[in-house]
Amino acid sequence: MIDRVVTKADLLDFLDRLAAERKVVAPVAEGPLVRFKDIGRAAEISDRYLPTALPPSKYLLPPKELLLRFRTDDGVAIEPLFDTGEIVAFGVRPCDLHALALLDAIFIDDKHDGHYLSRREHITLIGVECLEPCDEHCFCASMETLDVPSGYDLLLTDLGDAYYVQIGSSLGKTLVESLGAARDAVYEDRTRLRKAHDSRHAAFTRRLDVTYDQLPALLAESSDSLLWDVLGEKCLSCGACTNVCPTCYCFDVRDEVDLDLEGGRRYRAWDSCQLEEFAMVGTGESFRQPRSMRVKHRFNRKGRYILERYGRQGCVGCGRCARNCLVGINPIEVFNQLKGQPVERTVRT
Repeated sequence: MIDRVVTKADLLDFLDRLAAERKVVAPVAEGPLVRFKDIGRAAEISDRYLPTALPPSKYLLPPKELLLRFRTDDGVAIEPLFDTGEIVAFGVRPCDLHALALLDAIFIDDKHDGHYLSRREHITLIGVECLEPCDEHCFCASMETLDVPSGYDLLLTDLGDAYYVQIGSSLGKTLVESLGAARDAVYEDRTRLRKAHDSRHAAFTRRLDVTYDQLPALLAESSDSLLWDVLGEKCLSCGACTNVCPTCYCFDVRDEVDLDLEGGRRYRAWDSCQLEEFAMVGTGESFRQPRSMRVKHRFNRKGRYILERYGRQGCVGCGRCARNCLVGINPIEVFNQLKGQPVERTVRT
């Protein structure tokens, strides 16, 4: 599929028409924060280089999702519920596109989750490349999530007076054709794109002291590091880090029964491995009661376990966890401290 180029004015007109026809969500500024919200016109979209407070994965895995209804008054009747509402998500950043690709691998390729699949089949992803760091917390370049080879329908790059449009699917091709004013990209456009990419990588200076594929070995070697105890003393176990993480997908399944005991509903809701009760069993014991164990588990999930199982980054370097942590736990600093310090082993009793 041939890449296209569209002027900024034509893109805004297109988004206005699109928002009038269907549900369009995009980053919208609300005070110091940027959130993904429904928009009615393109002028509402924020141009700030800042990840949204919650990642766009909330549209595929909502904080609370109704899975089914059931009735017991005449036998047992179960009615599964699937969301098939069409959504266009505009302005998805590269780190979040990588996170959504990971969720696809988990919930479609591995788990075959029908509720996730129904939402995924009805969402259109229009990504916008980052040409400068969001802030001091992001480290997507080190996690190799700055470049996006796939996982989008359209991917836009700001060329100054226009956007370079890469097409990633047949749906994206149909959208571009509806733009009308978009023209085929020529050699000069591709040259401008390469220059934008080259200058972009030079701008992302916040780096890990290791490559992302070295993190599993580093974390395995650091299992008994005293750094986990230090972090455990700081951590509040509030779950803020996991609530904003685009690759966290732990949830709890709950049933609610009607007062007449003749029916009810089942839903799933976000959960967090940083909460003490997450690993608690029926007899009251918790497998990860010390906060240090929960912090270590989170970093192993992000830097080791997910990568080893799915071959994709469990951390995409968006910086949301560091941005929202009340006590300043920063994954860049943690990983670099593990790399820089000798591995200290202690006797566990």
